[in-house]
Amino acid sequence: MTAPRVRPRFELALADDPDRVMEKLRARLPECPHCTGVSVGRHAELFVPEAEQRVWSPWLSVTAEESEEGGSVVRGRFAPHPHVWTLYMFLSFALAFSLLVGVTWGYAQWAMEKTPWALLSLPLGGVLGGALYLVSLTGQKLGADQIEHLEDALVELLE
Repeated sequence: MTAPRVRPRFELALADDPDRVMEKLRARLPECPHCTGVSVGRHAELFVPEAEQRVWSPWLSVTAEESEEGGSVVRGRFAPHPHVWTLYMFLSFALAFSLLVGVTWGYAQWAMEKTPWALLSLPLGGVLGGALYLVSLTGQKLGADQIEHLEDALVELLE
């Protein structure tokens, strides 16, 4: 069993070359009932139809590359909407910066032989970091059906 990931990934091995794979995807994408998206070159972004989108709805980023054995490898990565991902990263960096300030301040208090109460930022930061991770896993769980539909739609588009 693999550990849960913040941005799940997968790979598909195909016999066609990467440019042909993406041409096929672009040709079939407008008729796909399960997803919408855009594609340029060897990259595509697939997402659930607008009527079904929620805050936790995934986006699927797809890249086609040449395989060493011939053919191509299609790599997919699920992520939330870019605005949600930006908020997640902002909160992560803000938490990391706050921890750095708290630890530095706590060390300064300890070095001056005062009560290092600022070191309480360590357990607080651990709890908040864990909560942020749990929020991402909850979003994945809420969007699990949509993740499956997007992956199935991609496989259907590439057949």
